[in-house]
Amino acid sequence: MISSDIVVVRDGNVYRLLFGHLRLASEMETSGEISLDVKGEGKIRVVKARTGYFVNQDQQRIPLLVH
Repeated sequence: MISSDIVVVRDGNVYRLLFGHLRLASEMETSGEISLDVKGEGKIRVVKARTGYFVNQDQQRIPLLVH
């Protein structure tokens, strides 16, 4: 699923959630992962882990900061 209600940007070595905190939490409760479009990056896949949200990219887990 791709959602335009959630805005994420790349900030150096991490991603930041700028808008759509509640929508992201809702989507993660039902599926545990979501695909998003990030300007300049294309589609990313956000997954929920025990320690928070991460972007899976090139076999790496990059943190998604939500605060």
